[in-house]
Amino acid sequence: MKLQVLMATMNVKTEATLPAGIDELIKNKVKCTLINQCSSQNDHLFVNQNKLSVFSFFEKGLSKSRNRNLKLLTETIGLISDQDIHFKKGFQETIISAYKQYPDADIITFQIEDEDGKLLKNYRKEAFWMNQRDIMKVSSVEITCKAASIRNNHLIFDEDFGLGAVFPTGEEAIFLSDALKKGLKILYLPLPIVIHPRDSSGYQFSNNKSLIRAKGAMFYRMFGFSAYPISIIFAIKKFKMSSQSLLSFAKNMFEGISSYKKLRND
Repeated sequence: MKLQVLMATMNVKTEATLPAGIDELIKNKVKCTLINQCSSQNDHLFVNQNKLSVFSFFEKGLSKSRNRNLKLLTETIGLISDQDIHFKKGFQETIISAYKQYPDADIITFQIEDEDGKLLKNYRKEAFWMNQRDIMKVSSVEITCKAASIRNNHLIFDEDFGLGAVFPTGEEAIFLSDALKKGLKILYLPLPIVIHPRDSSGYQFSNNKSLIRAKGAMFYRMFGFSAYPISIIFAIKKFKMSSQSLLSFAKNMFEGISSYKKLRND
């Protein structure tokens, strides 16, 4: 059983400017496939050496990079990653041991620490099998998956969601929701595996109407008509994090639902 890191980056032009976390992977002899999106057709970087492969594409959309990486997943287990990630010492052993201990798990989510060694979120302290409600707070870089489970169930990221897409958030929740709908088992373990700066675009609602609309679209993509009452509940809980009134916040979420329905001719 081996691990492969599936990293997404942008505008990496030379090997000298590869993410700092790459050195940690090379040192620990962990295979890494890096999908690099470029803003110019002249900036393509390709690397194929030892355990590091870099493929560059002139395109936009984080979920596109995620899907390209999933197609290139050849080891037993994949870890979703980004260019601003560092890796905890022994992270690969932690992940592989988890899958050996829980062989029924198709996907296992872990924890993130910040630069000071503190947990990035208010995580639960016990392991548990996740449901549709539990997956809503999962970040992409917490996700690991069995290659066979992803491949056999044709599981991909929805390219309408995520940074650079029509709706700039929600891709990880949709991915996990689709996994549950396909009958896959998702386990959470209270173990940190990566280090990430203490910020999150998913919660920067202030003056960010596109992000609020994306939440509405995400709920409709996951739950259909139930997205309307879910959006109202979400608005009541989150509108104070924005500069908008409750009514405006909810209205933006409904606009997101309408936009997604038009996009999909629903």
